[in-house]
Amino acid sequence: MSFIDQEVTEFRAKCEKQVPHTKIIICSNSLIRVDIYPERPNRSMTMCLRFPEHYPQSTQILVELKSRVYSDILLTELTRLIDDYARDFLGKPQALPVLAFAQQYLTDNPLCVCLEEIKQLRADIKTGGTESQLKLKQKNRSVELVAKGGRYTYKVTAVVPDSYPMQSVELRGQESNLPAVLVRYLNGQSKEIGRQCVEPPIRMSKEALANFRPVRSLQRSLKFCLEATRDFHTERCPICDSTVLPEYPEDTESDENADFFIERVYCGHLFHQGCLKKYLSEPPFPKGGKLCPAQRRHPRSDAQTYMGRSQGGGAAVSKTPDDAVCGIKLAHDRWVVSVKTAEARWAQKQARQRELEEVVDFLQ
Repeated sequence: MSFIDQEVTEFRAKCEKQVPHTKIIICSNSLIRVDIYPERPNRSMTMCLRFPEHYPQSTQILVELKSRVYSDILLTELTRLIDDYARDFLGKPQALPVLAFAQQYLTDNPLCVCLEEIKQLRADIKTGGTESQLKLKQKNRSVELVAKGGRYTYKVTAVVPDSYPMQSVELRGQESNLPAVLVRYLNGQSKEIGRQCVEPPIRMSKEALANFRPVRSLQRSLKFCLEATRDFHTERCPICDSTVLPEYPEDTESDENADFFIERVYCGHLFHQGCLKKYLSEPPFPKGGKLCPAQRRHPRSDAQTYMGRSQGGGAAVSKTPDDAVCGIKLAHDRWVVSVKTAEARWAQKQARQRELEEVVDFLQ
């Protein structure tokens, strides 16, 4: 019996006993094929092993990995690690050791299912030029993002579920020194992005629904938090053209009735409350309502979801081809006022002003 015959016989007898969560599909002198099923669902990987010429004295076993879940980047990287590991077994049986190595690697590194997304996030951080940080916690199957913009920070932990990517990441442990209105926006929208990755829209044709497939949510959700936090401190009020956030977080206005309290409207732009109130209360009062005067569309407008599907909502969008101005109807749940009401309030304000001027003239 040849060396390869002996190894194949031994592999067939010991594989599923010594290497847990494995199943032999093919076991012959020309090909060994084994499915690896780690403890977590949706984490299967197929390993194909072939015996090259001059094996095992001067050449190592040939390894090919296949998976519908793990990225090509992960498969390439793991194949390289296995090849390096197999060099230590020249002259010895290699099939069982390399299989055990691959199975243990998948067990010890549950975040490897997100390897490509993690690399993308690190590239996003580097491109953004901020001091943001990404920390991996394999034991807890979580990725911690500390996003920074100026002196402001937003910390969030994304836990990768066992059924990922069929189920979205769970976002928890949010901490920030941003104003509460922006923290609520980051918390809510990042979770909504994750939901959209795995759940089809309510209004979708039967054909589109049949073709809907969940997509990975880690990079999409955390990239949104990263970019939004990075940009907040540079955003300017479209009315007074000064930065909306103060340089120091401790100077942020917390009184909801104060002029410098920060408001975020439907189009995504940030305003000083006093500036917004004044703009909405003064003429002209177009029939469709006032449009945002910002000089550009906001990249994170509520008029369009992060996944690129329109939310509808009846937003009035200008038809300016070059997006010279935002042009989206100003909408905020605290100021739902009809045109007639706005005109009546303006007329009353002007009447009071004239009365005061007449009194001043009389007293003089």
